[in-house]
Amino acid sequence: MYKFEMTQVLDERFLTRLVEKFRAREVRLYDKLDRYYKVKNDGILNRSMKNGKPNNKLCHGFARYITNMATSYYAGKPMEYIIEDEEYKACLDDYLNDQYNYDYEISKAASKKGIAFELLYVNEKSELKTKKYEAQDIIPIYSSRQDEFLNGFVRMYESRDLDENLICDYADVYDKTDIYHFARRTKASRYDLVDIEPHYLSDVPLIVYWNNEEITGDYECVLSQIDAYDRAQSNTANDMDYFTDAYLIIIGASGGFVDENGEEIRPEDAERNLRNNRVMYLDEHGDAKFLTKASDDTGSENYKDRLFRDIFFISQVPPMTDESFAGDLSGIAIRYKLIGLEQLAIMKENKMRLAKQKKIKMITEWINLKESKHFDPSGVKQKYVRNFITNVSEIIDNVGKLEGVVSKETQLQMLPSEIVKSAAEEMKRIREEAEQEEGLFQEPLED
Repeated sequence: MYKFEMTQVLDERFLTRLVEKFRAREVRLYDKLDRYYKVKNDGILNRSMKNGKPNNKLCHGFARYITNMATSYYAGKPMEYIIEDEEYKACLDDYLNDQYNYDYEISKAASKKGIAFELLYVNEKSELKTKKYEAQDIIPIYSSRQDEFLNGFVRMYESRDLDENLICDYADVYDKTDIYHFARRTKASRYDLVDIEPHYLSDVPLIVYWNNEEITGDYECVLSQIDAYDRAQSNTANDMDYFTDAYLIIIGASGGFVDENGEEIRPEDAERNLRNNRVMYLDEHGDAKFLTKASDDTGSENYKDRLFRDIFFISQVPPMTDESFAGDLSGIAIRYKLIGLEQLAIMKENKMRLAKQKKIKMITEWINLKESKHFDPSGVKQKYVRNFITNVSEIIDNVGKLEGVVSKETQLQMLPSEIVKSAAEEMKRIREEAEQEEGLFQEPLED
């Protein structure tokens, strides 16, 4: 986390050093995490073997599995916003309705690198828009005070020609009111201030999504275990190649090879005969065998099994194809097996909730400014729904047992969203149906 005053960041020399430091340290790590997600694991792909030995390089997609599984469980279903004011809800839905896939991609980016960003900006039509940015693109700047609020940020981007030659390297610095445009022609030169313009928003227009308090990715903690598993599997493949390419040892055939009549055969002819006919003739003292390396298959497989289990144990993401998930398990039994994944989702939710509060607040302030309204963003409630295979019958039974113990609205809120999307709307429909039924059974009034 970078903690500076914005006056420091706006200094051209300081900004140049900050960007260079960020690219040399953080961006290098973020690029590595990207490669592991793409199953281009550094640990095995960078391995070299001497003397022409077999060098299989088997990469395993643990990183991709961990991120996809954790993100789909946590953000696979759309977040719900509960707003009592219908007018406010209609206005806010215009900005939040299409965020389902967008939120998923932001959550996935944070899962990979520990942090992701969303930029709010006003386009040329005076419309409020948002755009997702990767961790490599932005340097958030926090205050050094106790509350550590977001002071501003630096957005970096480049322009290049068709041959990928650098045309210009840009750095836009945002604070609470303005955008400061810096540029340089070469990476060796210093940034120069080019232009300043307002961003027209009420706060620093950046929503920061932390994956956790440590700002680490979901598979960052198991990179060494992934590398060890890649090496172990690659070594097993190497052993198979060793066996295939094993040397043939001829023992006791000092006089050379002989044919079926006992006549000596030239070595080159014997090799051809062996390849074509799969037959080799030796004298009475001769012997032939392959030179192979002894291997402990049991110990090797046990080692790989331990690594496999450690990867999922440390990352808190269970292997769903494991036999322990087979069979007709109850909802409680499955949830118990997913307890680590649920704890991971809770950490993500806590950070997402704070980020969404700022986004809703800034959007609401924009709506109030543009439409002269006085909507209060503190009344917006966020509801997160896990993407989980539920036993609907079991849930309905449990909800029914609460009849007379809790309110009808609380019961409705406990039902899955595919049955009851909004408890408030469902309560309204129940009242309307009750009124209609009451009207049907009412005796008509006499004239």
